Amino acid sequence: MTSVIKKGFSIFFLFVFFICAYFNSGAQSSLLSLPDLTLVKISSISDQDMLSYYQKALKEGMTQSQIIQAAIQKGLPDAEVPLLRERLSAIAQGNSPLQSTGTEISNKQPNSFDTSVRNVSLVSQPIDPSIFGSELFTTNSLAFEPNLRIPPPANYMLGPDDELVVSVYGYSEKRYVLTVNELGEVYIANVGPILVSGLTIEQATEKIRNKLGSTIYTAIKSGQTKVQVTLGKIRSVRVMIIGQARKPGTYTVSSLTTLYNALYLCGGPSDMGSFREIEVIRGKEKRKADLYDFLIDGNQKDNILLQEGDVIRIPYYNNRVSISGNVKRNGKFEMLNDETFSDLLKYCGGFTDVAYRGNVTVSRVTDSTRKIIDLSSAQFSRFQIKGSDEYTVGRLHDEFGNRIYVTGAVQRSGPYQLTPGLTVKNLIEKAGGLTSDAYLHRALIYRYQPNKLPAMESVNLDSVLNYNKVVLLERNDSLVVSTLFAFEDGNSVLIQGNVRRPATVLWRKNLTLKDVLTFSGGITDAGDSSNIEISRRIQNVNVSKLNHRESEVIYVNLLATGSEDYTLQPHDIILVKEKPGYSSQRTILIQGEVMSPGRYTLQQSQTKISDIIERSGGFRASADSTSLTLRRMSKSSLTLQERKDLFTRIFGLTEDSLSKNPNLQNELYKSFDLISIDLKRALSNPNSSENLALEDGDILTISRSSNLVKVSGEVYFPTIVSFQKGKTLKYYVQQAGNFMPGARKSGALVIQPDGSVNSVKHFLFFKSYPIVKPRSEIFVPKKEKSNRTKIGAAEWALIVSALGIVSNVIINVSK
Repeated sequence: MTSVIKKGFSIFFLFVFFICAYFNSGAQSSLLSLPDLTLVKISSISDQDMLSYYQKALKEGMTQSQIIQAAIQKGLPDAEVPLLRERLSAIAQGNSPLQSTGTEISNKQPNSFDTSVRNVSLVSQPIDPSIFGSELFTTNSLAFEPNLRIPPPANYMLGPDDELVVSVYGYSEKRYVLTVNELGEVYIANVGPILVSGLTIEQATEKIRNKLGSTIYTAIKSGQTKVQVTLGKIRSVRVMIIGQARKPGTYTVSSLTTLYNALYLCGGPSDMGSFREIEVIRGKEKRKADLYDFLIDGNQKDNILLQEGDVIRIPYYNNRVSISGNVKRNGKFEMLNDETFSDLLKYCGGFTDVAYRGNVTVSRVTDSTRKIIDLSSAQFSRFQIKGSDEYTVGRLHDEFGNRIYVTGAVQRSGPYQLTPGLTVKNLIEKAGGLTSDAYLHRALIYRYQPNKLPAMESVNLDSVLNYNKVVLLERNDSLVVSTLFAFEDGNSVLIQGNVRRPATVLWRKNLTLKDVLTFSGGITDAGDSSNIEISRRIQNVNVSKLNHRESEVIYVNLLATGSEDYTLQPHDIILVKEKPGYSSQRTILIQGEVMSPGRYTLQQSQTKISDIIERSGGFRASADSTSLTLRRMSKSSLTLQERKDLFTRIFGLTEDSLSKNPNLQNELYKSFDLISIDLKRALSNPNSSENLALEDGDILTISRSSNLVKVSGEVYFPTIVSFQKGKTLKYYVQQAGNFMPGARKSGALVIQPDGSVNSVKHFLFFKSYPIVKPRSEIFVPKKEKSNRTKIGAAEWALIVSALGIVSNVIINVSK
């Protein structure tokens, strides 16, 4: 019930809200004319109404912050305040859907703006983002909006239109809301006018307290009654922004607005404006502000409060330079006349980690030409900046000034420091010494000559280490120490065949056959231990002999009594053969309409189809016992493209016809061979050729009996037709609406249930259509497109005339 009542109140206040929006033009603003905003929902206000309220508030001199503050004072819930701020900001920044229609604030003089219409009535040119400081004014953040919910600063001076809230409490209770009039006075009944203009809040509080204590609240003097004075509504002031601002003009702003707030409202300096010599002109006084103090150090000493009539002047910049390369911030920086390159380094964040700091290249414009200056690090602090200077900071080269390398047969390879007088012996000692397999007779030093051409020097390490021969090293030298094994072939032994882990084994001295068998996991059950072959390389082959021996074969019988282990030599190949008569079990799969489908083991080498069907229990009642599909793993060596070419050539099909029939595609891409079997003949005569012997992995499929025939391809109505005994392909095509004009009749196929394919036969002008069996599929391909043009009547007449001429010539010649 409570929610219903709240909803009713909400609707009522919204109704009042809309009425006030259109008829209360004299109020402070339509939104704020409501006596209570406690139940108002900002989300329920349309964009059109919000824009209308916003524009009326702007006409009355209110800023965005003042609108929000006034709404809070009238009871707008805290949860609605962010939404109101977001809606107002969207309108102010031109993001409201209605702003795109070109809606502008009316009844305003040219170049007269306030804090909330900066993006509504003027569109400024985008600022160059490379200018240092421009990021303050290119963001949509409201970080520079004046905060009206904080106490006024200690130096805030009261003036006309400020609102003071005087609270009397203690022995007496009273609350006064006083507005400073144009004379700078507030009026209290039975007390009279009190001049507060030009006073701070503390000074005004003391003056009002004394006045009240001497008139109607005498208990103030004894301390029984106390007085508190706070600032209520804040007055507006008008400031003018001139010069090189992005949006110069007159702005109506809050009296708590600072210089930085105003600069943000006008979009900041333009591309030609100064960031460092901004002037605030107040009467005859002039004060300069430097934004770099805030950007670099966060110093806000120049962020002064603005007063009525203040003029903010943004002059042209004097010196602007650019810096690029390996500094932390590339861009354009404004420099004062007495600043040096060290100051520029401070502004751009300094060098990066990989910057070359010894020298900076300067491109400077003189009166008549441009010139290049090499600026050394010793000159950074005294080099005077000039306008249009371009500074380029290079990258440090990867080359080290004191690095040498040692690699190869040492304990710790890698780079080392080159010290004066460092020798090869010293470097090897730094690297932990040589490894046990180091080759001492020759090591190589790779180095570069002064002209940068590569060179090499060889060193006898035995002389260096044992006889103290001195070989000095130079910058970027690389010492390479070889190992003994670098000069030898990779010696290994290969074992293959019926072992558990065929492998290549590193040859070592005294390596035996049993050692290698142990390493490879031993001989498998199928392996023959009595007939192991070891193939050995012959070093000196007599290649001049026609039938020369290429290798020596050694036969080893590990089962023989007293057989000894056989010592191997490098590059031996060990072959473990399969036992004679060893055979692993073979299985096939039978599926479909049999009593016991599943996998069966082939008991004999010539187990046939009839044997498996008998073991599976025979056919089910629903089986088609006339045909069987036998799939056998393909052993063809043809590629897919070769199979496709062969398939299309045999049956005269096109790519288009092939893509339209899934059965033909399956036949093309299958990884097995489909063998056609006349099952009736195989079972009636077990010795016939149809009763094939099965092989490992064969799949036998007995299909369900069906009296349907599928017709597809270039027919008018592809469909499934009931089987009619003795009928040919032509009959079923006619049942499907007959051939289409683009059909290739002579290429029509019948795909039989067992996988065999029959096509239309031709003899002279006669066609023989194949007989169709149940569960068959008929496919009619499409004609190939020919580039040949049809011969017209005129062409035929010309051909006949030419043939007549040729025939007369032949007759005359023969006579």
